[in-house]
Amino acid sequence: MRFNGRIIAIGVVGLFNVMRYFYYHQYLNLPFKADFFILTTFFLIIALWGGKQFDRVKYFSEKDPLTDTFNRRTIERFFQRNAKVCDKNGKKLGVILIDINDFKAINDTYGHHKGDELLTEIATSLKKSVDKKDLVARWGGDEFLILVPNCTDGFRAEYIKNLHQAFEEHLDGFPTVRASIGFSIYPGDGQNFQELVQKADEAMYRDKKDCAQAV
Repeated sequence: MRFNGRIIAIGVVGLFNVMRYFYYHQYLNLPFKADFFILTTFFLIIALWGGKQFDRVKYFSEKDPLTDTFNRRTIERFFQRNAKVCDKNGKKLGVILIDINDFKAINDTYGHHKGDELLTEIATSLKKSVDKKDLVARWGGDEFLILVPNCTDGFRAEYIKNLHQAFEEHLDGFPTVRASIGFSIYPGDGQNFQELVQKADEAMYRDKKDCAQAV
């Protein structure tokens, strides 16, 4: 959770009290009293509380509370913003969809609490594996979506290889977990977010089918 709301609220209240001081005690030349500090402290406490509530609301409106990744609404908004940048600069934007194979079996065997722990661990691993500018979101259930700004034509093989390695290397304390991964690229595979997700979803299920046949 960020502190933007608290910082802004305290800054505004601090500025207000500086102006209050100069107006009453410098401009009007009124005697300075100790209750100035009491009122200032009270105002700052109220500002801190109000700013914290704003930060909480903003956090829960943008993030998935279990995995601390972005939610659907936020990732769609980020896509619209990044797509405009791509159109302007002639760049490409990657959409990667990830589905955890046999996640239901993990829940049934180890319990839903362990399944939630696994999702949290996967989210942490994904965020460590992607670039800083890439955005990781929980798409729903055991599916994750990654938005890759400024991707290149050759990013697919290397990027997906790194994602598979993330599952193999970083999920300590869990049985072997594998994922099916599909991708699409804007604007070549679709002109809007829904089309790109559908393309990535189709590719993901082809990957899932290939994995099932390999086993």
